[in-house]
Amino acid sequence: MNEFYALWQLTRRNLKIFLKDKANVFFSLLAPLIVLALYALFLGRIQSDGLLSALEEMGIGGAEGEIRAFCDSWMLAGAMSCACITVPLCACGIMIQDKARGISADLAVSPVARWVTPCSYFLSVVTAGLLIGAIVLAVCFVWLAASGSWFLSAADVFGCIGALVLSVLSSATLLVFLVGFFRSQGAFTALNVIFGTLVGFLIGAYMPITYFPKGVQTFTLFIPGSYTAGLMRNFMMGGALDEIARNVSEPFARSLATEFSLTFDLFGLELGVPAMFGALAVSAVLFAGLNLLVAALGRKRRER
Repeated sequence: MNEFYALWQLTRRNLKIFLKDKANVFFSLLAPLIVLALYALFLGRIQSDGLLSALEEMGIGGAEGEIRAFCDSWMLAGAMSCACITVPLCACGIMIQDKARGISADLAVSPVARWVTPCSYFLSVVTAGLLIGAIVLAVCFVWLAASGSWFLSAADVFGCIGALVLSVLSSATLLVFLVGFFRSQGAFTALNVIFGTLVGFLIGAYMPITYFPKGVQTFTLFIPGSYTAGLMRNFMMGGALDEIARNVSEPFARSLATEFSLTFDLFGLELGVPAMFGALAVSAVLFAGLNLLVAALGRKRRER
């Protein structure tokens, strides 16, 4: 019982440190904010104008509402996908701070069981990701409803929530594993800057991955965050696509689904929603196992 109480207190302590650092919280949301800013400044207009022009060439007009809803949903899915990755990454900073300040060494010689400290870091990273991710998701829903772009069903809403939970778990296991090899604050800051800058491109938040060269497209499919983006697109954009298929053009809707990466092509194999959920689950289990292996090896090394 004392071990679980210590786990609760350490997890609570890590989470409070993260949330009290307003700059850290802001930078954890920097990638989603960049997506929103780029969309509001010019990407949104470029996308909607391009799609409307394509429809005009087909002799179809009067689809501004459906196209706007589709573009809004694409942008918000990208912002949400970035948040599922960057928030857990910034929350991992507590691990580095404790190493730099010698707190990890103090915890290692304390009477608390050795598994408690790493578990508390992981749980605080997951909790931070879910807490802030839920807020970002709520903002996305409000945006869609306020702008008249709400075409989500109840199943879509629960799908977004499920994708958020699994994505945060997958990101947390991967990032805790990676950050565990860092020792200095400077190295972690460099990782944070580089990763936060690239993640939007690599998962297709700024532009669909179908616009990338074939080799880059294949590479992105080995990044778990790409499947987060794919799931968020399917759930957030699915209703708008159905509306376009019903009121505008079904072939046009199918081409949009392909162009905007609602499915993935992995060596000729089409990956849909079930495969995306499966990929994130496999990623979470794989890196959870690697974290346990690293912890076990570290314990054996200390015993020697």
